[in-house]
Amino acid sequence: MNLINRYSFLLALAFVAVMSACTKEYASIAEEDDINIQAYLKANNLSMQKFDTTGAYYAVVTEGKGPALDYTQQVPLIFTVKSLDGKYTSQDTFINHYAGKFGYYSPDVLREAIMANLKKEGGTIRVIVPSRKAFGRNGSGPIPGNASLEYTVKVLERAKLGQYEDAVIQNYLSKNSLTGFTKSADGIWYKVAEPGTGTSTITLDSTLVFNYTGKLLNGTVFEKNDGASAVLAQYIPSWQKIVPLVKEGGTVRFVAPSSFSYGLLGSQASSVGQISIPAFAPLDFEVKVTEVKP
Repeated sequence: MNLINRYSFLLALAFVAVMSACTKEYASIAEEDDINIQAYLKANNLSMQKFDTTGAYYAVVTEGKGPALDYTQQVPLIFTVKSLDGKYTSQDTFINHYAGKFGYYSPDVLREAIMANLKKEGGTIRVIVPSRKAFGRNGSGPIPGNASLEYTVKVLERAKLGQYEDAVIQNYLSKNSLTGFTKSADGIWYKVAEPGTGTSTITLDSTLVFNYTGKLLNGTVFEKNDGASAVLAQYIPSWQKIVPLVKEGGTVRFVAPSSFSYGLLGSQASSVGQISIPAFAPLDFEVKVTEVKP
C-alpha cells in the first residue's frame, strides 16, 4: 500500500469510528419512548402487556359484560388521558366523551388496541401510546411534543346509556347539594323555583322572552343570555318539556339527559368563543321567563 492509499485508508477508518460514536450517542425516538415507558411502568408498579410491535402497552382493567361490540358503528366512550411526564392531563369525564364512528377515533394505535382487546360493551382498558404513535415531535395544542400518553377508556353499554346518565345527574345533584328536584316521566330532573304569576299557558308556539344559563356538569357555563326572544319550539326537547311548567315571571331549573338535549354526538360551537357540547352530555339549565308574548 503506497503512502497516499494508506493515508486515505486511515482517514476512512477514522471517519467510520467517529460516525459510529455519534450514532451511539443519540437514542432513536423509538428507544427514547420505550425507556420512558419502562421507567413509568416501574415507578407506578404497573403490569402491562406489549401491543404487537407498535411500542404501545395495554392492560384490560374490566372485561365488558354487555353485548358484543360492533366497531363499525358509533361507540360511546368515556376517557382520561395524561402524558407520562405529568406536563399534560385531561381527567374531566364530563367532557372527555366520544360517540362518533369508531373508525375515526384516534390515535390509531389506541383505536387498534381497544378493538383487539375489548370484545364486549362495558369494558375498560388502559393503553400507553408512545409519542411517535401519538402526536409526535410537535405535539397538539396543550399536548407537548415527544409526549407518550396514558389513556384509560371505558366503553359504555349503549342500551344502558340512559341509566348511566341518570346516575351521573343524581350524583351531580347530590354533590352540589341541589335539593327539591323532581324527576319527570322523561327522566329530566327539575325544580320550579318560582311558578310565575302570568295567566297565559306556555305552549310550543309561544314566543317567550327569557333569561337563561346553560352549564355542563363540570360547572362550565357554555351559554348565558338575558333578554332572549324565541318561539319555544325552536329550542331543544328538554326546554319544550319543562319550560311550560311555569308561567310569565316564573323560574325553573332542570338537568336534562342528552336524549333531551344535544343527543349522542353533542354539538360543535357555532362561533368563536362558544363552547362545544360534548357527546352524550347531560346539561344544567336555569330559565326565567320574563314575558309571554301574545
